[in-house]
This record gives sequence, structure tokens and C-alpha cells, in this order.
Amino acid sequence: MVKNKKVIMTKYNANNERIKRHYLEWEKEARGKADSTVNNIREALYRFEEHTNFKDFKNVTKKDIISFKKKMRETKNCRTGEPVSKTYLLQESKNLIAFFQWLCSQPGYKRKLNKTDISYFSLSAKDIQTARTAPTKQYPSLEQIKHVVKNMPHDTAVQKRNRAIICFLALTGGRVAAVASIKLKHIFLSDERVEQHPQEVRTKYSKKIVTYFFPVGDDIKNIFIEWVTFLKQEKLYDNNMPLFPSTKLSLDSNQQFKREELDSCAWQSTTSIRSIIKKAFLSAGLDYYNPYSFRNTIIQLGYTYCQTPEEFKAWSQNLGHSSPLTIFTSYGTIDEFNQGNIIKKLQYQ
Repeated sequence: MVKNKKVIMTKYNANNERIKRHYLEWEKEARGKADSTVNNIREALYRFEEHTNFKDFKNVTKKDIISFKKKMRETKNCRTGEPVSKTYLLQESKNLIAFFQWLCSQPGYKRKLNKTDISYFSLSAKDIQTARTAPTKQYPSLEQIKHVVKNMPHDTAVQKRNRAIICFLALTGGRVAAVASIKLKHIFLSDERVEQHPQEVRTKYSKKIVTYFFPVGDDIKNIFIEWVTFLKQEKLYDNNMPLFPSTKLSLDSNQQFKREELDSCAWQSTTSIRSIIKKAFLSAGLDYYNPYSFRNTIIQLGYTYCQTPEEFKAWSQNLGHSSPLTIFTSYGTIDEFNQGNIIKKLQYQ
């Protein structure tokens, strides 16, 4: 006896799909938006369509928009169970406003849509202010990073690599996508320099970034140098090999899978690197800090070392920033403890 199978069909509106395709193509090709950004826009549009039961965009009303906005405010984060953040809501509203504003200029939609209604996608002034208020950034101290590195095993090639990854992040503040794609030929030990070429390394905005090792201590630096030397002299890797090769899956004498050898190819994603860092911090008895937080560690270190505008400019450029203002506007929050120390010192000058 054959049981009836329930077939779940994805709902859609053919007219909406056609105009969405044109818009997403425009965002990508004409405005140069990244694939990830385009996907976020696509998902926002789908959530709105789903809420309106895939009503044609031509027939969207103020009531639909207000209803959707109310639903979004009540949506829970699937991971935490808490209401979604105001930052998330703000980005959602921006994506939808931009789309419908563009739609108002398209043939067949100009006279159907009320431009005034689009404004109802906007959040309240209070919610916008909340979304734009950056939370206190959490980052490891340099001492914590050194503690983690000191406690990491380094007997096997894989263990040596894992330890070197954390040292490299501390030395360069490299983004995790770059760490996954960088090659040996981009490392110049004689000059303590790293060159990230966008043709081969996944850099932000496809920029070329030249970084000299930050002054985080000889212990960190020497471990990384030993790693590069190990790859070249013991593993006989050539310059086109990845700096941090992925892990080879092999069988041991008991026919059980093991991960103790290096492969010859690079990682295709950053997931494994994040897992390595998480495991290292937790094993050292510390909270997990994501790879990006190492950049904040370096920024805070810069407040100690940099005394002149020229030094701040070099420090910022070393991180790949086009302007030193990025340090002060995006990373420049001084933690409360240091803030208090600075003010107290000024009182006695």
C-alpha cells in the first residue's frame, strides 16, 4: 500500500519574482553590492512577501507595511529566543525602503504605489538610536592571547598549525577570510611583513593590504616564524602552498578516522578556523572570542604605542584601513577601566 505523500510547494508570485530579479541584478551589477548583501536583500523581500501571502507588489498598502513591521518586532532570535535586535530591524527596514523606492520608478509600478506609504517601513526614532548605539565590544587582552597560546599543544603538525593561527591573528589582525586563503609567498620573514594581494587573498573590498608585524611580543612572533620555517624546511612546501593548510582525514591502525596530518589545499570556508580558536580559548579556561575581536585587541594596543598622528596613521594603515578615522569611529571605544585611568591621570596634571 502506497501512502499519500504531502508535497510542500514554495509559494511565490510570478510578477514579484520578475521584478525582484531585475532589482537584485541592479544592486549587484550597477551598484556593486556583494553577493552576501544581495542575499540579505533577497531574504528580506521574501519575508515581506510571505507576510502578505505573496501579494503582488503593486497592491501593497500602508496596512501591509505596518502589520509586517509589528510582526518583525515580535520575532524571536532562533538561537537565543530573545527578540531580534534593533540593528537587525533597522537593516531590514532599509532594505525594504530601498527596494520600494526603486520600484516606484519602474514602469507599471509608478502609478500603483503610494510613495508616502513606503515611509511606514521606517523604525521609530528611539529604535533607530538604539540600533546605532554600538554595544561594548568584547575582545581578549594580549595577556589572555598569550595564555591561550602557552596552553596549546604543539606536538603534531595540525597542533602546530592551530597555535600558529592564533599567533598570526595577534601579529597582523588579519580577517579570518584572509587567514583561510593566504599563501606562503605572501609572508616575508626577513622584513616581518605580510602582503595580502586581492587576486589571491580574500580581503575586504578586494584591497591590497601590507601589514608589518605588530609589537605583540617575541614569544608570539617566534612561534609564527617557527611555523613558516617548519612548512618550508620540514614539509618542503613551496611558496604557492597555503600558509594554513586544511586538515587531511585519514585512517589509523584501527581503521578509525584521525585528523593529525596537513592537507595540501586551503580551507574553503572559515568554519574550521573559528572552531580552532573557540576550542583553544575554552581549553585555556577563557571565554571564546571570535577572530575579528583580535583587531580590537590591536586597536587598544595602539592607544599605548601611538603618540603622534603619523603613528596612528601607520597603525591604522597596517590594519588595512584607508583612514585613521576608522580606528576612532568603528573601533575606538576605550573600555571603562582605561577610561577611568585616563581621566584620573588628567586630574593630576
